[in-house]
Amino acid sequence: MRYGFLDEAGDVGYGAGASGKFIVVVIVVGHPERLRKAVTKIRKALRKGLRDIPEMKAALGDPRLTQKLLTRAAEIGFEGVAMVINKGFFPRPQDSEDLYRYACVRAVREALERFGPLTVTLDKRDKTEERRRRLNQAINASVEDLDTPLNLQHVESHRERVLQVADAVAWALFQKHERGDETFWQIIRGNVAEVRL
Repeated sequence: MRYGFLDEAGDVGYGAGASGKFIVVVIVVGHPERLRKAVTKIRKALRKGLRDIPEMKAALGDPRLTQKLLTRAAEIGFEGVAMVINKGFFPRPQDSEDLYRYACVRAVREALERFGPLTVTLDKRDKTEERRRRLNQAINASVEDLDTPLNLQHVESHRERVLQVADAVAWALFQKHERGDETFWQIIRGNVAEVRL
């Protein structure tokens, strides 16, 4: 069994100021402890005030730190898939979470098809148990025909450091598609397969 870590970049909104793209990535590793240690080591090198923040978030942090994290993750090695959704091609759903569920379903199925049995850890972004239950049901229903073992768990990203790596990967891809900046994506482009929807 390998381990997948799912995170997203962009938003699921359709109003003024919403992103044009929504991205979900699943990074896959055999030994997540190596990436956890990399995050810990990078955090220890920060000055004291920054070292105490609960987690590294690429969208809120120093781009040089994100670059360092992506470079180290690429050196350690991981694989992954990314769903890149152009929201302009999708009708606005009645429930904005439908887009999130759709992207997660597609990403997990793609990861399962490519990498085999997985335990997938999702960022516990949904505060309600009902939303997490609906997401799990949607994902499990979508992969029943694959007959490949899948375990899902939701963890707060400050408690699972590999989710912080997935966050950086999603952010790098978001910079490429939303901002036209491939600087960060170039570091890990060989590790992640893109699927554009």
